[in-house]
Amino acid sequence: MNTELFIIFRTLIFIFATLMLVKYYVFMVIGPFYTVKESLRELKITKQQKGKPKRLVISVIIPARDEEVGIVKTVQSVIANTYSDVEIIIVNDGSKDRTDERVREFMQRETSDGYVNGKHLVYFYKENAGKGAALNYGIERATGEIIMTIDADSVVAKDALTNMAVYFQDDRISAVVGNVKVSKNETVIGLIQRLEYMFGFYFKRTHAVLGAEYIFGGACAAFRKSIFDTLGLFDVHIKTEDIEMSMRIRFNGHVCTYAENVICYTEGASTVASLLNQRLRWKKGRFDTFLKYRSLFWSSHKDHNKALAFFILPYTLLSEAQLFFEPIGITLLLSYSYISGDYISLTFGVMFIFVIYLINAIFHHEGMTLKLLLLFPFSWPLFYFLVWVEYLALLQSFRMLLKGDEIEWQRWDRTGVQELPYTNTTLS
Repeated sequence: MNTELFIIFRTLIFIFATLMLVKYYVFMVIGPFYTVKESLRELKITKQQKGKPKRLVISVIIPARDEEVGIVKTVQSVIANTYSDVEIIIVNDGSKDRTDERVREFMQRETSDGYVNGKHLVYFYKENAGKGAALNYGIERATGEIIMTIDADSVVAKDALTNMAVYFQDDRISAVVGNVKVSKNETVIGLIQRLEYMFGFYFKRTHAVLGAEYIFGGACAAFRKSIFDTLGLFDVHIKTEDIEMSMRIRFNGHVCTYAENVICYTEGASTVASLLNQRLRWKKGRFDTFLKYRSLFWSSHKDHNKALAFFILPYTLLSEAQLFFEPIGITLLLSYSYISGDYISLTFGVMFIFVIYLINAIFHHEGMTLKLLLLFPFSWPLFYFLVWVEYLALLQSFRMLLKGDEIEWQRWDRTGVQELPYTNTTLS
């Protein structure tokens, strides 16, 4: 490559890097104020209610398709929660494995008149129609004021529902997304996902401070049931039904937030192929949703959050554009640094990543964690592997968009969430 091309290349890298630097600088500066904002909001609601919170029934919907490995653990984690006003609705979406058998055995063994530990447990089996249809089936039969969705490969912390109910004491809040963590996994792929989720959900702090949260993942999210009465049920035609519902809620001007203390542990992808399929589903569904709600971008409508419309969403598209060039750019940057002996750009990039690690370590919701900083020298290069996975998923999603192809509810070989980090208790 000649000198002129290197100059062009470095200029493009500088532009993208500068734009991303602005984004992450804003995120890192604003994020720590999340706890302050949430504490003030909770204090205000407590004063208004004079110490007498409203009684809210939470209907927890667990859609399942071929989840024999983890479904009972998911149900057990909800039953073990400290919150008492709970209805658990399991919707088996045409599973072909032993999911039906496992659930029926558990109910026969543990329930009495449909109740276990004071919580009402209901089970439905229906023909396969997709996750969105399974969620809708449960919502239509739910009796609670709050609808909470949990994936059947996940478990919730023992105080998750109690903490979730606190947010809905604020009548302005229509939807809340919890803090999802990847359960303990000793593989390299497991470590990558655990760190990725940790950083990604930390940045949701900034979304919450700006009032711009726009993704309520199906693994752990909650909604007022009235939302579905007003805006309709999940869209069964978009496979990332959770993202579509999230954007629909924001498009219609509802207030939402992120609940860092509502913790859910989920099973990450176990192989490169399953990780790629997962990211393909996310990207394709996100693009489908963005096309559907494209008028929300740079919108000045009074019902639309300006930080979301003018900052968060445009930067999301910019990140995808950056990803398109990033794998090749990183390779060329490493080659250029080695050939020329100029390591300034590379050093700057490494130090910037270290700052992100440092901020997360200092403001981690469970307190300062030195373990994260000790992982830095070994783990940050692994993110470049994830970049290639995301890159392949991006290309595949573009191909599917052009051809009009759809994706299916992805499945992979489950091992289950074996141990709950907050109790060191192994579930059966």
